[in-house]
Amino acid sequence: MKKLLTLLLLPLLFGGCELGDEDESHTEIWTVASEKGVAGIAMDFGHTPAYIVKKGSAAAWEIFSGSVVGFTFEKGYESTIRVRIDPIADPPADGPGRRYTMELLISRTQMQSAVDPLQFSPEFDVTIASRRADSPATIGYWFKDMRYPDPRWEPFPWEIEGFGFKPGFEARIRIRPVAEYDDTKGDYEVKYYQTELISSEEKASEDIPE
Repeated sequence: MKKLLTLLLLPLLFGGCELGDEDESHTEIWTVASEKGVAGIAMDFGHTPAYIVKKGSAAAWEIFSGSVVGFTFEKGYESTIRVRIDPIADPPADGPGRRYTMELLISRTQMQSAVDPLQFSPEFDVTIASRRADSPATIGYWFKDMRYPDPRWEPFPWEIEGFGFKPGFEARIRIRPVAEYDDTKGDYEVKYYQTELISSEEKASEDIPE
């Protein structure tokens, strides 16, 4: 009898969890990992902490950089939630095209999720100019993101852990953004780490913006 009752209740709990038409409202069952990873910002440089999720019966974890209305993330807890996904009519050019809302918290378990957050923190190469980009608004470096075919000097307003800047030397290094939990803030922040010094040449970097 209990087994039959459970089978009857399953459609109510998980109803609509199949992937729907991307242009229509639908629901999905997500598993949210107990740690956060890193997502990049499209059309600009920078990284933000982001959820690591599994959607539906998918076996692979993936990064999700948006927000879920009604869901509160707690470090160290893996959550299973039912998410309603609604398309946004005429979204702004730089805004999301869908709204995500938690309809139901199915479970929340204190555990370490079976996923390494660093797999969502890809390394990449940058060139650091021979002089800093110091101003009242930003204290950092001039850098070129070498992932692009024609990189330009851009201000990099974050410190790079492990990098020893030398005035007058242009350096090419490999860095990794990592989402780290800050106990004082009670939230994650992204820090950058040098993983390899590729080259360092004594020279005056050219074409740095004034």
